[in-house]
Amino acid sequence: MKQDDKKTFFLVAQTAVGGVLVNVSTLALVVLTVGIGALLHSRAMEWTGAAMFWICLLSRVAPRAKARAQMFYCPQELADHLQEKYGVRAR
Repeated sequence: MKQDDKKTFFLVAQTAVGGVLVNVSTLALVVLTVGIGALLHSRAMEWTGAAMFWICLLSRVAPRAKARAQMFYCPQELADHLQEKYGVRAR
């Protein structure tokens, strides 16, 4: 492998429970912001909650990095891929 062809691989592990908790906490944040804004009659807080909802929704729908990302379901698969394609061993 040439020096200028260095690539970095990240192994991101997330369980099903962790994924659900992230989604539930994001939804709770948005709902609570809008709800508290409605309770306090604060238009600014309601609009902030609505903006957060759209930002969260767009961040989940439109990631471009996932389109060209490879999925490895365990560390051994990533190590095998590095060995086969680049001739390097994971440490």
